[in-house]
Amino acid sequence: MAPRLPIASRPIRYGFAICVALAILLASVVEPSEGTPRTLFGIGVTVYLHLFAYAALAATIGYGALATDRRTLLVAVAVATLYGAVIELIQGQLPYRTMAASDVLLNAVGAAIGAALWRVLASRFGVDREGSSA
Repeated sequence: MAPRLPIASRPIRYGFAICVALAILLASVVEPSEGTPRTLFGIGVTVYLHLFAYAALAATIGYGALATDRRTLLVAVAVATLYGAVIELIQGQLPYRTMAASDVLLNAVGAAIGAALWRVLASRFGVDREGSSA
């Protein structure tokens, strides 16, 4: 028998997504420290951060909806990407941050990866829209 995916109540599931969104916002508006490494394996650390953060956001939105259908997960990707675009606009107003369209693209890629990973995970553990695990 396959392990079961824990299913929290709907408010808690969406609470996870809100917590991820707030963590992204906080990380995006604080002034970066000088001790942060600039690259990892020749790629800017911020690339990894954008991909990971927005993958987590889209995945937690998918978990919140308990959705594995493409339409709902595309909405999750769109919401995460739009959220990232709004944060980029906010960063454009901060003197120690910069606004970049490339970051919005990274956010979209990360969100798509996160939605796909959620779909695989949910399918693997038999999660359906009613919130049960098979």
